[in-house]
Amino acid sequence: MDTVTHGLTGWLVARALPDDWKGGHAATATAVVALGSVLPDADNAASLLGSELYLRVHRGLSHSLLGISVSSLVMALLFARFGKWKDAKRLFLLALVGQVSHVVLDLLNAYGTQLLQPFSDARLSLDLLFIVDLVFTGIVVAGIAWSRGGRAGCARVAMASLAVYVGFAALLHGRAVDLVRDAAVRSGVRVVAASALPQLPLVSLPSMDRLGFATPAAASPTGGDLPGSPAPVEKRTVPFPAGPLSWNGFVDDGRTFLRAEVDPLAGTLEWKQRELRGADVPAVRAVRGMAAVETYLWFARFPVASVTSNQGRTEVTFYDMRFSGMPGRRPFLLRVIETPGAPPQARWGS
Repeated sequence: MDTVTHGLTGWLVARALPDDWKGGHAATATAVVALGSVLPDADNAASLLGSELYLRVHRGLSHSLLGISVSSLVMALLFARFGKWKDAKRLFLLALVGQVSHVVLDLLNAYGTQLLQPFSDARLSLDLLFIVDLVFTGIVVAGIAWSRGGRAGCARVAMASLAVYVGFAALLHGRAVDLVRDAAVRSGVRVVAASALPQLPLVSLPSMDRLGFATPAAASPTGGDLPGSPAPVEKRTVPFPAGPLSWNGFVDDGRTFLRAEVDPLAGTLEWKQRELRGADVPAVRAVRGMAAVETYLWFARFPVASVTSNQGRTEVTFYDMRFSGMPGRRPFLLRVIETPGAPPQARWGS
């Protein structure tokens, strides 16, 4: 989740804790939990050292079970050393609660979290919510406002509401996976694996003529239309990250990745994309072994590649179908440029 939501959730969690956990130091306890809830994202600083390192480091050791245990201990010792509350054990538990809340929230989306670092670099994810979810954040904010004045029970009701909301997302996730798998089977596609990832929802804007702002040209039929027929109205959409109602469904058939946009509530889907798996593209095999390429293939859930050649110069562009369908530029691109007589060059960015 986004860092703001992490911090607000830590604040709500602190409000929900029993008073005896706070040892008469409610303000300090809240600060420790809230700080712990954002501390794992300190690894964002790796972005200053390059995209490849960022992909390797972000949601790595700082988000692992070992990492949050060690950093919680450091936090506790610092607060006990320089603060008025000297109960290092209680401070450690509070810091750990905040960091656990961070890791749990990150597991809810599809980016992937290396929970078992340094023993394994496997990226784990539950694929339930988009990385920004205004409904989730709204429940957190409402719970903080409602629990003012020491009303821990209200904070606990908000926490329970969050659990219900995540449970609803889990039901829709399972429904989306079933829909894309069944549609693939009906189409005769071999299903090696099927999955569904939350997508950034797009909301249709009302047409300008309905708001009374249409120009005469837009409100009248064009020359190619039948007399009396309404003018075609361009459908406009904007991203609105709220609710687990929009999903990308994926099928791996052993040779290609297929992507569909899925509406689990309506029980419908629309196939959008089919690409050869990136690792099986001949031009990709030629650049295997490059650190950047290996990092990308490790990071991407559905790596694909496009190849262009011009006068002996070959450019292989890697992208992750996980981010297809998002408005604007594709994130997390890698270009490998091969020029005769020169070693391949890797360039990150869109």
